[in-house]
Amino acid sequence: MLQELRQFFKSIDFVKALVISFGAAVPVSLGLWLDQLPYFLSIAMGTVLASGSDVPGSRKHKTVGILAAAAIAMLASIVIGLASGSLYLLLPVLAVLVFAISFISVYGFRASLVSFAGLMAIVMSFVHAHSGADIFIHGLLMGAGGLWALMLSLVFHSLLQRRQTENLIITCLRQTARYIQLRGKLATDSEDQEALLKEFYNLQVKLNETHEALREVLLHERQSSGTSNYHRKQLLIFIDLIDILELSLANPANYARARELFGHSIRVLLPFIKLVFELSDKLDKLADSMQQERALSIESDLEPLLEKCRDSIRQYVEELQLPQAREGALLLHNLLDYEEKLLQKISSIERVYLDLEDKQSIGMQSRESRQFITQQDYDVRILRDNLSLESPIFKHAGRLTIAMLLGYVLGILFPIQNAYWILLTIVVILRPGYTLTKERSKHRLYGTLLGAVIAGTVVLLVQNVYLYGALALVSLVLSFAFVQRNYRTSSIFVTTGVIFIYALISPDAFDAIQFRVIDTLTGAAISLGAISFLWPSWESLSIKSNIVKALNANRSYLAGIDRYSQQKSQDTMDYKLARKEAFLQMGNLNAAFQRMSQEPESAQHKLMEIYEIVGLNHTFLAAAAALGTFIRGNQVEAASEDLHLVIKSIDANLAQALQTLEQEAPLEAVAKEELVEAYQHLEGRYNELVAIRTHELAGATYKPIAPAFLKNLKEARLISDQLKWLHTISGNLKHAVEELV
Repeated sequence: MLQELRQFFKSIDFVKALVISFGAAVPVSLGLWLDQLPYFLSIAMGTVLASGSDVPGSRKHKTVGILAAAAIAMLASIVIGLASGSLYLLLPVLAVLVFAISFISVYGFRASLVSFAGLMAIVMSFVHAHSGADIFIHGLLMGAGGLWALMLSLVFHSLLQRRQTENLIITCLRQTARYIQLRGKLATDSEDQEALLKEFYNLQVKLNETHEALREVLLHERQSSGTSNYHRKQLLIFIDLIDILELSLANPANYARARELFGHSIRVLLPFIKLVFELSDKLDKLADSMQQERALSIESDLEPLLEKCRDSIRQYVEELQLPQAREGALLLHNLLDYEEKLLQKISSIERVYLDLEDKQSIGMQSRESRQFITQQDYDVRILRDNLSLESPIFKHAGRLTIAMLLGYVLGILFPIQNAYWILLTIVVILRPGYTLTKERSKHRLYGTLLGAVIAGTVVLLVQNVYLYGALALVSLVLSFAFVQRNYRTSSIFVTTGVIFIYALISPDAFDAIQFRVIDTLTGAAISLGAISFLWPSWESLSIKSNIVKALNANRSYLAGIDRYSQQKSQDTMDYKLARKEAFLQMGNLNAAFQRMSQEPESAQHKLMEIYEIVGLNHTFLAAAAALGTFIRGNQVEAASEDLHLVIKSIDANLAQALQTLEQEAPLEAVAKEELVEAYQHLEGRYNELVAIRTHELAGATYKPIAPAFLKNLKEARLISDQLKWLHTISGNLKHAVEELV
């Protein structure tokens, strides 16, 4: 418990919360000192709203995001202030502002935070109405608060960026360790396969998010400020972690084949599974060392465990005897190769962490590294393209506008104290998707009720304004710290903070508790009603686009493997870019399916058919990763035309699935006769090698196999098997898509 608390207080979330709280406390203190608190509160509000856009990224992106948030918040506050004199003017102005500001979210995550700042500024404009010149003064002061937030961001950028990068690397290490562990668990025929797969798919989504954040931080920072030794070390670790992800995805890929061969002798796999767990544990220990800023103690030598794996292969061959044991032995040899490569990658990360490996160059120029960053397009055409009911953001903007108008009108019609809390609840809860809106509603209600109970108990038992002030400050700091980490906990501290502040300035704190609960319930009800009945964005309506993107990404990845196998050049840039996109789109498809599975049953159209496609897509990517990893890591001889022909046939299956989804005329498939001939050639090479080995063993009880010959034998078997498996999966994908459509 103490260690977790220590880690929390050292986390980037807590440090950033302290910076934001300091930024808000300075103008409030000045306001109290100068007896001009209302004006300085506007500065504090501008600081808090603009700081929301200060998320991981380059200095340039942070600066633009903070300035945009400050400008939009300032303008929204002024416009609402000018229109508030007439209800007939205010309602249409409110509608236009809410729609326009929420529509900015089409430009991505940072833009959605800028949009949130503008919407919150609208809500805050109803807290205390201004008139005359005060409207402009308070608006400009809110903008000044944004400039103060920018200055704090620039001052603390290096400290926060360094800690941000370290936390992301530690998170990536832990997620990768769990990923390796889950692959090991899935290799055994356990009873909780479905639960493991669900966790596995969710983890893939989280890993994608972490990788994207690390690319943004490491590669953007490298372009703008050069490569320091610190950044070089972090980038080397990140590159190895991506390779580990590909290796673990491919290790072992064909579960069905492994169970077919070892189903009755699962003990053969036990040393390999134990080795997987030990590798996972090594990454976890490395993450612990980084987090606790202590030296890494390399305690466990895995060579004995590697030797046990080799012994397991020998025992398997001795028990089953050749040639019956050959297929299983080759699969085990390939599995051991993968795990040895994992160990090499993890050891490489340890050496980098211990400063034992100092590479002067990571082999990536700025122009190349820029290709790995997901660039956000800010073309005005995107706004125009999204002005349609086909766009989820357009529907969200319209939905939010109607919900806000309804909340405001209810606040006018009924005697609701602090009715702007209804608007605040709607802005915070209502998201573009049903699942996230429902989840945030539950967390908001839970946090509000529990926070009200906690704060109410304190106010009832203790009458001390100094204690209220201290608890309000602590609550607000913790609410900022938990807002990205745990929204439910953040909601608790927001509620306690507001009630303690209210208790400072008014004796009727219990009225505040009562009305806050009522307003939160009202806002949550409006939000859930809006997402359920106003142009609902069910995942079943849009998940086909995720399937299309995933299939296209798989085709590109397969083409990258094919090009690399044909050219045999050292340039892996195209391959790595295609791999990155395939992993991202797989994660996006997994996330879309998980959201769909949490929606009402009436909205889950063809859930099982889509589940089958998601599973097949993941299996296809695992098989492609196994093939690509083997070709890259084993210096395979220049690929034959037969390999190219089979890959072309696999690609044709994926292309036909895409054309079925997009209702286009199907492409002509590779001739069956050509495909059969290509497989015969690939099998022929393997059979030739088997015949040579059989001849070597004639009359001998045991004869060690030459390493070079074993390499050729594994290559022939694995490539042939992987191609057959990829062809089978692509055919199943094509049929599954036909069933869906």
